[in-house]
Amino acid sequence: MGGQNMSSGNQSGVPGNQGKMAQGAGTVSPQVSPGYQNMMYAPVSKPNVVVIGNSGVGKTTLIRTLLADSEFQTEITKELRLYDGPNLQFRLIDTIGFEYGYLNQVKAINAIKKWTKDSVKNNNGSDRQINMIWYCIDGTSKRFAKRNVDMFLKSTSFWKSVPIIVVITKSYSKIERDENVRMVQEAFAKNSKTSLNLKAIIPIVASTYRIDQGVSIIPYGLDELLMATNFYLPEGRLASMQDVGRYRLTQKRMMSHSLVGASTLAAATIGLSPIPFSDGALLTPLEIAEIKSLAKMYDMQFDEKSSLFQSMIEAGAAGVVGKTALGVLNTIPGINIAAEVLNAIVAGTIVAALGEGCIYVFEQIYTGAKSANDIEWVKKSMESEAVKRVMSRLQPIITELQARSATHKLTTKEIVAIILKNIK
Repeated sequence: MGGQNMSSGNQSGVPGNQGKMAQGAGTVSPQVSPGYQNMMYAPVSKPNVVVIGNSGVGKTTLIRTLLADSEFQTEITKELRLYDGPNLQFRLIDTIGFEYGYLNQVKAINAIKKWTKDSVKNNNGSDRQINMIWYCIDGTSKRFAKRNVDMFLKSTSFWKSVPIIVVITKSYSKIERDENVRMVQEAFAKNSKTSLNLKAIIPIVASTYRIDQGVSIIPYGLDELLMATNFYLPEGRLASMQDVGRYRLTQKRMMSHSLVGASTLAAATIGLSPIPFSDGALLTPLEIAEIKSLAKMYDMQFDEKSSLFQSMIEAGAAGVVGKTALGVLNTIPGINIAAEVLNAIVAGTIVAALGEGCIYVFEQIYTGAKSANDIEWVKKSMESEAVKRVMSRLQPIITELQARSATHKLTTKEIVAIILKNIK
C-alpha cells in the first residue's frame, strides 16, 4: 500500500484532502503591526514534526530508525522529547503514549497543549511551532475508531491547520495494509474538518521484523513517509503561522472585550450620577482612555492628535454614535424607566458600541487587512460598526431592562451585563 498514497493530484487518496493550502497565512501587508509581522517573519529553522499515538505503537522505534546513528536528543519535559539529526530536514518531537484509561489520556493531551501554548506565550518563534503531525496507529490492532480521532484532536486542537499524516506502524501483512487504510479513512471521514488536513495514510515497517527462522519482513514505507513529509512541510510552516496568529488574535480579542466591559461599567456609573447627562462630553475622557487602551492591545502607538485616533474620538458620545443613540431613544414609545437608569443605559451603550467599533478597526489594521492611513475607511467603519450596534440594539436593551426593572431595582452591574450581552 506504500506506493499508493502519493500522486500529483490527491496526495493520499483520502476523500476531501486534495492538498488544500492554508489561507491567509502567506501574505502580509506593509501596514501590518510590528508584533504580527515579527511573528509571521520569524527566523526560519528546522520545522517540527510531532509524533503522536498510543503507547507501544512504535513511535520511538520509528524515530530511532530514521535518525540512525546520527541521533541528537534533547529532553524538553518528562512527557516530551525532541530529536534532531543531520540526516533529516526536520526535527521530531516524541510524546508520551495515549495510554488506555481516562487519566493517562488527559495527561498526554495536556502535555502537548501546555508545550505549544507556553511556546507561543514565550514568543519562541518558529523553533517551537508544530508544522506537521504524524499520528501513529498500530497496524496489528483493530481498535481504531472515531473515539481515537477525537482523542487525537483534543491533543492537537491548538494546531488546527497543520498537515496530518497517519502512519500505520507494524504493517507486516500486505492484506491488512489495505484494510487498515480503509479503517482510518472511515474514522477520519466522520470529522470533515480533520479530513481536510489529512494528507496521507502510509503503512510502514520501521525495523526488520522476524516472523520465523529465516523469514523476516524488511523495513517498508519509510522512503514514502519522508517524501510525503518533505512535500507537505512548506504548507505546514504556513499553517502553523496561521494557527499562532489566530491564537494571539483570539487572546487580544478576549482582553479587548474585557476592557470594553470595564469601560461600559464606568460609563453606566457616570450616567447614574446626579450630574445632568445632557452633554456627551462627560464621557469623552473615558472614551479616550478606552481607545488608548485598545490601541495598546493591538500594538499601536496612541497619538491623540493623529487623524486615526481623532476620527475614533469624534465618533463617540459627542459625535455620530451619541447622536444616533439619542435619535433611537426618541423613536421608542412609552419608556418607563427612571431618568438616571435611562442615562446609564445610553452612556453604557455608547461606550460599548464605540469600543466594539474600535476593536473591529484595530484588528483589520493589526492583521494587515487595512491601512491605518486610510482615514476615510476608518471613519466609515467606525460609523457602520458602532452606529449599527446602537441602532439595532438600543431598543432591545431598553425593553429587557424595563421588564427586569419591573421586578426589582437594577444594579449597575446588571445594567452593564444586559448592555454587553446585546451590543456584541
